[in-house]
Amino acid sequence: MIRRVASLLLLLACLAVVPPVWGEELPLLDRMLERFDALDHYTTLLDSEGEDGRNRIIYTYKKPGYIRMDFIRPHKDARLIYNPHENTVSLRPFATRLLTLTLAPDNRLITDPKGHTVDRSDIGALIRSAQRYGREGTVTRLPPESVGTHLCPRILVEGKQVTYLLWVHPELQLPIKVVKLFANGNRETVFLRNLVVDGPLDSAVFEP
Repeated sequence: MIRRVASLLLLLACLAVVPPVWGEELPLLDRMLERFDALDHYTTLLDSEGEDGRNRIIYTYKKPGYIRMDFIRPHKDARLIYNPHENTVSLRPFATRLLTLTLAPDNRLITDPKGHTVDRSDIGALIRSAQRYGREGTVTRLPPESVGTHLCPRILVEGKQVTYLLWVHPELQLPIKVVKLFANGNRETVFLRNLVVDGPLDSAVFEP
């Protein structure tokens, strides 16, 4: 009897240090999308690396789909703002205000080699893409792993053409690291550094 009690206490102690799985009644991807749907805005430093090199962008998002990208690398000091109501992108390629271009979101000038467009670049679009591939393949929960100071739950999504590895912030319940593996062997890694949800935000930030 004493041994059984001791074993139970040891098991409870181990469970106490494992990051919680929020909303066990919902699959993890569904829970992440629910969290995204509940937020109003967020800011983050997108730090990505792939076959096309390294990119660093200060990224700001606000419902119903306003997006601002301030480029650090490459194209330092370039700025891009997407207006969902007008479905247009204002692009300022240099620090000076003398040149501002108005483009469609699928314009080749602002579409990356993999076909990513600014209007579908937010966290919600990422989660929905992972869900889509997960429905045709498998979704597996992996042991937690640290990203910076956070011990993050991890999800492996294996689709027919794309595999995702997602590290999920334990409190924000949103991805802060993503590895995307393509069927052709290419790999893309994205960190969402300093992710802040519903913090102070000046509405003028999305003015061209």
